[in-house]
Amino acid sequence: MYVSYFINLNNTQTFEDLNLTKSIVIFEDIDKCIKLFDVFKEKSVMLSEAILIPPISEKISSDETELLNAKANILFKSQNFEDIRILNPKLDRKIRQQDMSRWLMPFGFIAGIAFSNMTNLSTFSFLGLNNIGESLIGGLLGMGSGYLGSIVSSASININRNKELRSIINFNKEGKWLVLLENQIGAELPWALIKKSEAKDIIFLEG
Repeated sequence: MYVSYFINLNNTQTFEDLNLTKSIVIFEDIDKCIKLFDVFKEKSVMLSEAILIPPISEKISSDETELLNAKANILFKSQNFEDIRILNPKLDRKIRQQDMSRWLMPFGFIAGIAFSNMTNLSTFSFLGLNNIGESLIGGLLGMGSGYLGSIVSSASININRNKELRSIINFNKEGKWLVLLENQIGAELPWALIKKSEAKDIIFLEG
């Protein structure tokens, strides 16, 4: 789970003192976003993630849409707000469940077969199944248990986190342009360049 909080751009606290990895930089228009990405490219800034998040479609002009389409996937990566995992708890839960099921279901299948072979149970003998059939049924039941396990595991993600994300959601609805940045391991975000970018605000996402 991520908790968001603001840092005043004029605060005397240095950005270098902050041990944070994911940040959202808020801009009033797309031009300033593009300028920031241009500076990153010029300075060869290496980031683990740099995504431009446009505002809701109702707040985007035709000129901005044309500029976004022209620059997207060339200068930067662009994704809609609802497609960003850390900003969409429901999407986060869905991805977590899918990731968990990829290894829990095969593990459950193998464990089910192993259990059936070790115990020599004949639970489904009334179906006229031999040992192989019993083992396969046991494997399928184990696979089903693995799937249920993935659902239970993903349930740990709180999908009702709109209160924590409200400020970011409001910026998106108000027509602000968001830039999601994540530093590489062992490196800091280019705070000096970000401070010069005329950003409206910076929101840090702390795990």
